[in-house]
Amino acid sequence: MKRNAARPPAEWNRHSIKAEVHSRGMSLSGIARDAGLPESACRHALMGLSRKGADAIAAALQIPFDTLFPADMFVRSRSSHAKPNPKNPVPSRQKRKAASASERASA
Repeated sequence: MKRNAARPPAEWNRHSIKAEVHSRGMSLSGIARDAGLPESACRHALMGLSRKGADAIAAALQIPFDTLFPADMFVRSRSSHAKPNPKNPVPSRQKRKAASASERASA
């Protein structure tokens, strides 16, 4: 019985990419090791945090990078996820130390 080749999805996402890797008998860690990257690089690539890992996945699957990964996936950075706290900004340790020293001097 011959297995029909699965059609690639119209739009790739991290779940379909991971399924394609496993259907070809590969693993994300193995792809990263073969590319000389840390084992977590390809897992991070699926979250948009490692461009080198994403390049390694695209090369291993022999699918063009632009086809495999959405255009906006690697635009954001970790710092864009941080939310500043406008209420009660905490002074740095040096500022707290200087403030307590000046309070002791005035007392």
